[in-house]
Amino acid sequence: MRKISCAVFLLTLFVMSTICTEVLASVDILNVRHWTAPDHTRVVLDLTGETSFKVVQEDRRVYIDLEGAALPGKIPHTYDIDKSSVKEIFLVSLPHGGTRVELRVTDNVRTNVFKLGAILDKPHRVVIDVMLPDVEKKESEEREKVKVLKKKVVVIDPGHGGEDPGAIGRRGTREKHVAFRIAKKLERILKARGYEAFLTRKGDYFISLKNRGKIAREYGADIFLSIHADACRNRGARGTSVYCLSTGGASSEAAKLLAQSENLSDIIGGSENGNGNGDSDPIALNMLQTETINRSKAFGAIILEKIKPVNHLKFPRVLEAPFMVLKLPDVTSLLIETAYISNPREELMLRSSSGQTDIAWAIAYAVDTFLPLPYPADERWCKAVLTPEKPSGTGKTVYATYRVQRGDKLEEIASRYGTTMKALMETNKIRSKNRIYAGQKLKILSGSPAEPPARPSVYVVKRGDKLEEIASRYGTTMKALMETNEIRSKNRIYVGQKLKVPCV
Repeated sequence: MRKISCAVFLLTLFVMSTICTEVLASVDILNVRHWTAPDHTRVVLDLTGETSFKVVQEDRRVYIDLEGAALPGKIPHTYDIDKSSVKEIFLVSLPHGGTRVELRVTDNVRTNVFKLGAILDKPHRVVIDVMLPDVEKKESEEREKVKVLKKKVVVIDPGHGGEDPGAIGRRGTREKHVAFRIAKKLERILKARGYEAFLTRKGDYFISLKNRGKIAREYGADIFLSIHADACRNRGARGTSVYCLSTGGASSEAAKLLAQSENLSDIIGGSENGNGNGDSDPIALNMLQTETINRSKAFGAIILEKIKPVNHLKFPRVLEAPFMVLKLPDVTSLLIETAYISNPREELMLRSSSGQTDIAWAIAYAVDTFLPLPYPADERWCKAVLTPEKPSGTGKTVYATYRVQRGDKLEEIASRYGTTMKALMETNKIRSKNRIYAGQKLKILSGSPAEPPARPSVYVVKRGDKLEEIASRYGTTMKALMETNEIRSKNRIYVGQKLKVPCV
C-alpha cells in the first residue's frame, strides 16, 4: 500500500513539474522586427503570450531578459541594423530558461521598454525604443526656427506607419504607404507654389498621435492635414470624406466608428500610454475654440469642392468626430479619408502614381484657395494676348486652344476668356455643359480680340503644358520666358512651377 502511495506521489510530482515547465516555457518568440526614425529606432518582439522582463543598460549595451520566453531555431538570432541608434541585435537562450535580447547601441541613448497586449491581428509584443535625445532636441529646435519666419506653414501627416500599417486592400496595398506617397506629392506641390510644407514622418516608422500634433505646433502650422485611406467590409463602399474635430459626439454613426478605429493607432502601433494620449490634456481641450473648428469646416468644404472632380464624395459635407490627432487648439486641422482602399477600383487609384498626384493636386488647390499667398507688391499684371488664327469655314477668329484641367467648369472657362458658355458649346459641338473631360482641347472664340481677359503675370504650370504654348497663350516669346525664369532648357518645366510672364 505504501509503495502504491509513493508511486502515486512521485507520478503526481512528475506531472506537476512537467506542467510548471510547460507554463514557464509556454511563450515563444515569433518574430523580431525593427524600424528606424531620425531620432529613434524601434525593435518589436512578437510573442505567443504575455511575459515579464528585466532591463539592464551598460555602456553601449542594453540587455532585456524575457522570463520564460523560448527562442525557436527558425528565427534568426542575430540582426545587423547599423542604423542611427542601434547597430546590432543578438538573441541568446539563458541557462535557466528565458531569452536575453542584447542591443549594441551608440552613445547617449535613452531606452524605453514596454509591453503591448494582443489586439486585432497583432500578437503580444515587447517594444524596445532606443532614442537619441540630442537628435530629438535638434529637430525640435529646427521646427521652432520655422515658426519664427512667420510664413504660411502646412504640416502634412501621413497616417499610420511602422508597426501600424492601417487598412490593407485586397491587392495588399497598405494604407501607411499610400498615405505617405500622397503626402509626399502634396508637400512637393505646396513647396513649389511657395508654401512652407513639412511631413510629420519622413519614412515608414511609427509616431504617436500626441507627437504628430506636437510636431505641428512646433512648426507653427497654419494648417494640419492628416492623410488616410478608408476601409469597409462592404467592398462596394467608396468615396472621399473629410473630417474635423468634434469635442462632443460624432456627427454620424459612421464618423464615430471611424474615429474609434483611427484612435486605436497608438495601441496597434505601440504607444506606451495606449490610446489615452491627449484625452487627459485639459489645457488643449479648454483652449479649443469654436472659431478653430469653424475654420476647419470652411477649409474642409473647399477640399470637398476641389476633390469632387477627382473622386466620388462619400459625404457631401464635412463631418465631425473626436479624432485625437486633430486636437490642436489653434490650428486649422482636418483628417482626409482620400478613398476606400477596400474598394477594388479605388484601391487601383490609390496604388497608381497618377491617382495619388490627382488627389495631392486637388488638396493643394484647396490650400491655395483657403490660405492664399500674397503676391509681391511690385508684381506686374498684364493682359493675355492669345494667338489668332482663321479656322476654315467660319468668319470668327480663334483666339486660343485651351486644354481642360481637372476641376474645370465650362462656365468658368467661358468667363475667363471673355466668351459665353453657349458659344463654347456650339464651337466645340458640346451637347451638355457637364460633358467636358481633363485633357480635352477647346477652341476659344470671340468676336472682339481687342478685349482679352486680364491675367496675372505669374503662371502655375499644369500637367501637359509646353513652354512654347504658354508663351503663345500670353503674348510673349519662349526666349523671354526662359530668360525671365532662368530656364536653360525648354523641356525643364514641371507641374506646379511658378513662371513669371513678362509683358513684351
